[in-house]
Amino acid sequence: MVPVDIAHHVKEAVLEVTWEDGAVSRLAAGLLRGWCPCATCQGHTPGIRFHEPPAGVTIAELHEVGAYALGIRFSDGHDNGIFTWPHLRWVAAYGQG
Repeated sequence: MVPVDIAHHVKEAVLEVTWEDGAVSRLAAGLLRGWCPCATCQGHTPGIRFHEPPAGVTIAELHEVGAYALGIRFSDGHDNGIFTWPHLRWVAAYGQG
């Protein structure tokens, strides 16, 4: 599953992803920061854990990584995570609680 459109709603601190199947995911910056998949946040053990993000965190910058992911720099300076399309879809489906 790949996105056909990605919109960064700055005032809302939300990343909106429209997927090729027509589904639309609205992902808050704090949610993305909390589910950052990088080794610094997740370590090197199996599984992924939510880490409470800094209050008021926003998305400072986005860039595409190849044709398979987004790189996100957050307002707290963290930018190690590579958010693959499957990871973003997982956060949208399961990471919201």
